Amino acid sequence: MKRILSLISVILVMGCGPEGPPDDGPYEIYHENGQLMMKGTFKDGELDGPYEFYHENGQLDSKGTMKDGVLDGPVESYYDNGELSYKGTYKDDEECGEWLEEGETVTYDPC
Repeated sequence: MKRILSLISVILVMGCGPEGPPDDGPYEIYHENGQLMMKGTFKDGELDGPYEFYHENGQLDSKGTMKDGVLDGPVESYYDNGELSYKGTYKDDEECGEWLEEGETVTYDPC
């Protein structure tokens, strides 16, 4: 699950280009091959609201919700073949509730 945070960090540092992300509004980043890499919305310079990341082959990598730059809400992650890797919920950047991880059910503290 921390892979999502790594993706967000790498994209924000490397993928933003010289201007960086907007302070407010929708934002998209593309892979070198032209495929969409990430789309989301910024508020006060932080990802805020729904986001989606994509593999280079165009398949959905992950989707979820950010609040003030931290994971907060449902999240799903997929392998590049489209198969579900994990699914669960974050609250204030921490896993909570019931998750499906690699086909196994895992339970964290309640949300």
